[in-house]
Amino acid sequence: MNHHPAARLTRAATLILAALPLLALAACFRPSPPVHFYVLAEPPVRAVPADVMGNPPGVSPRVGPRVGILPITLPGYLQRPQMVVRQGDSVDIRREDYHRWGEELGTGMARVLSVAMTNNLADIQGVVMPLRIGAPVDLRVQVEARRFEGSPEGEVYLEALWSVQKEGQALREGHFLSHRRAGPGMASLVETQSVLLEELGAELAAGVRAVTVSGEPGV
Repeated sequence: MNHHPAARLTRAATLILAALPLLALAACFRPSPPVHFYVLAEPPVRAVPADVMGNPPGVSPRVGPRVGILPITLPGYLQRPQMVVRQGDSVDIRREDYHRWGEELGTGMARVLSVAMTNNLADIQGVVMPLRIGAPVDLRVQVEARRFEGSPEGEVYLEALWSVQKEGQALREGHFLSHRRAGPGMASLVETQSVLLEELGAELAAGVRAVTVSGEPGV
């Protein structure tokens, strides 16, 4: 039997070369990390105070302004199902392929804003909803998000331009900018984004209230 060192090296090299395709095949079948999906959290719905219309909470008719939220405008880098992470004011953004939105981001933002605004307009019986074709509304709210991202254990930012409109005319306009620090994990990032949307909803409601109380024509 040939025990020459060169022969043993040759056999070892042959075995390694033969195993390479099997290793490559095994790598192809390696399971990918699980994909996690997230949705923005609505604030708890506030009951309508009993003394507003003299009726028990939850049954008083909605007689205040009906407000529709127009489709929210998002920057291009947020128009995707993957979540986006950004460290502070860094120019570097990272797309998280394994952390995704469970609904279109603009749709989720409008959903949260509608509840937050309705809560803040409960005393004047205002009701807010994402605008639907054919739905009668007294006012429309337009939101252009300039920034809506951050990072776990970092600052989360929401910046937006907004207007309260009647028949295409802006009656009130504003610029919202706020930030909060998130805890660890992507879920905490989403929770912090939800709180920032509540803050924006309160500011939008104040704009609607100002228009309603001031008695703008046609409102």
